[in-house]
Amino acid sequence: ELFQLTCEGEREAFRLLVERFETRAIHVARGIVGSYETAREVAQDAFLKVYAARERFDSKRSFATWFYRILRNQAVDRLRRAAPGTPGGSVELAPDRDGGESSPDTHASESERRQLVRRILDALPHQFREVLLLREIEGLSCGEIGQRVGTTAGTVRWRLHHARKLFRDHWERTLGK
Repeated sequence: ELFQLTCEGEREAFRLLVERFETRAIHVARGIVGSYETAREVAQDAFLKVYAARERFDSKRSFATWFYRILRNQAVDRLRRAAPGTPGGSVELAPDRDGGESSPDTHASESERRQLVRRILDALPHQFREVLLLREIEGLSCGEIGQRVGTTAGTVRWRLHHARKLFRDHWERTLGK
């Protein structure tokens, strides 16, 4: 409804639409580009692109699916434009928040583990990293991931299987198993 009102020229409706989707959009973009600041820029670019293309939206389709496809494309384009070795492709993992007391040694080992996971995720090709993060961090189903990335649920399942295998192989090589 908000997007329909936006298409009819209601600027307040678009502001409300941005409010509703902004946090989730930044989170999804961050899973692809890694950096929070870059993810905010990508989300903003996606909203601008949606607004500019509002007349071309097919009202028979889901707005959310259309928006997230634009968001994903913006994020992937940003990764492609980034020069090798520059920040923006690194995955940022939130620290564990179990609420319990931990010793400095435990904190250091958890920090090292998170850094290793981050390095391995960064090493995965983006199409594998993307589905792995959408499944494991976002908790989306294969069908939902397929809609977001523009492929079938079967392809998503294959990419997840392959991503997990790549991750496990890299993990085991790193730990010397």
